[in-house]
Amino acid sequence: MAGTEIFDREEIKAVADVIERRMIHRYGSHSQRGGIYRAEEFEAAAKKITGSRYALAVSSGTAALITALKGIGIKAGDEVITTPFTFIATVEAIIACNAVPVFGDIDDTLSLSAASAEKLITPRTKAVMPVHMFGAAADMDAFTGLGKKYGIPVVEDACETVGGSYKGRALGGIGDCGAWSFDPNKTLTVGEGGVVFTDDPDVYFAMDCYHDHGHIHSKEHDRGAEGKYGFGVNFRISEVQGALGVVALSKMPEAVAALRCTKKKITEAGVAFGLKPRPVHDEEGDTATHAVFILPTAAAAREFSAAAKEAGCGCGIIADNTWHYAKHWKALAEMSEKDFFGTKTRSYLPEAFAGADEKLSRAVMFGLNIRMSSEDTDKIIKALEAGAKAALRG
Repeated sequence: MAGTEIFDREEIKAVADVIERRMIHRYGSHSQRGGIYRAEEFEAAAKKITGSRYALAVSSGTAALITALKGIGIKAGDEVITTPFTFIATVEAIIACNAVPVFGDIDDTLSLSAASAEKLITPRTKAVMPVHMFGAAADMDAFTGLGKKYGIPVVEDACETVGGSYKGRALGGIGDCGAWSFDPNKTLTVGEGGVVFTDDPDVYFAMDCYHDHGHIHSKEHDRGAEGKYGFGVNFRISEVQGALGVVALSKMPEAVAALRCTKKKITEAGVAFGLKPRPVHDEEGDTATHAVFILPTAAAAREFSAAAKEAGCGCGIIADNTWHYAKHWKALAEMSEKDFFGTKTRSYLPEAFAGADEKLSRAVMFGLNIRMSSEDTDKIIKALEAGAKAALRG
């Protein structure tokens, strides 16, 4: 599903334009750039998709998550509830704020369970961070309700689901803040980049300053003459990334439609073979980057995986995924043996994830590309048939 699959002359033209005008920096040089701000165009296109009041382009999805947490005021010792089925950047963002990650259980869709999250809320809980994984949305109605009930901001990690939606609303634009990623392995890419969304002007101002050394941005002043709000970091994108982002978002509908078409064929075949697709909270909003099936037992999942591999198309068992499952992160497990930023916390050892393990050990996954030939699709379908025969016999 790497976004470079759909690169063509449009990206070359967009980058060449930036280079030819010699306007690489997104800020300053107002009198020399002829009113052209590619990063701002990228942000405007992203806002149009989500309906958010504000969008801030940053250097990565990780930067977007950190910037969101800083924007809502997360401080040392604060607790942020999230899911153990995610990419490590979700947890790194929390730790980067010297805050404490608290893991809830997952529901049958493999997303963070809102009911589980509610049980974990304490006076130190300052945010809940659901993550939309492998194309499908978390239950955002439940999470926005939870946020309102307890007065806790909801930070929506939509880094893996750019182009997805939940009940007609674009993912990333539903929570108090939301984050997108455009890294090389995402459906859409600008090389490295991200976007963070919010409707809150104060949160946006704090994020905008934080992502660029605390600078207060204004076109009334050139670079170096602006005021300072406080300390920050350098999470800026360049005009090159902005230009690529404009092109990427123009291609989003076509890319997502292609993925959905492929996944539909694979899912229908799997159902015909007796397999159970992963349930989702909104089928129509799925970005279809992955085809996931739930087996009755962990043993059945292993039988399925072995047979699929033998048939010529291996698949992953999500519980074994060291990239996306917190159980496998050694650095996190070691934190259970000491005070975490001065706060004694629950265990992060592998056995602490028993609830998630039960579901993820039964989940098998095939990653999909935007452009897949009929032969590629048939290969997966053949593997599904072989896996189903091996895992569901008797």
